[in-house]
Formats: sequence, C-alpha cells, structure tokens
Amino acid sequence: GIVSEKLNVHLVAHTHDDVGWLKTVDQYYVGSNNSIQGACVQNVLDSMVHALLADKNRKFIYVEMVS
Repeated sequence: GIVSEKLNVHLVAHTHDDVGWLKTVDQYYVGSNNSIQGACVQNVLDSMVHALLADKNRKFIYVEMVS
C-alpha cells in the first residue's frame, strides 16, 4: 500500500506481439516454430489470468490486432 513520507513506485510492464510478421497467428499463440522467434502468447495470457485471480486489485490491458 501507499506509505506517506516514502517514495511509492509503480511498475507498468509492457509487451507487444508481432502477429503475422515472422510467424502465423497460431504459431505465435502456441509458441511453435521457435527457430524463427521464441514467443508464446498463450503463456503470457495464462500467467496473467493466474496473477489477476490471485489479486483482485491487479489490472491487465491487452491490445493486439491481426490484419
């Protein structure tokens, strides 16, 4: 929580997905074809759901688009 007279630091993590750039949408989601790039969107989303369920005060915003 916030403590008066102390420095309060808020960390905001950031990530992005390059959907459709190097790998197909499905390859990015399940993490296949890692010889091109190591990425697994499913792991990111699964870990965030777990973290959100553990602490109802947490927030998560996710924006991506596929053309």
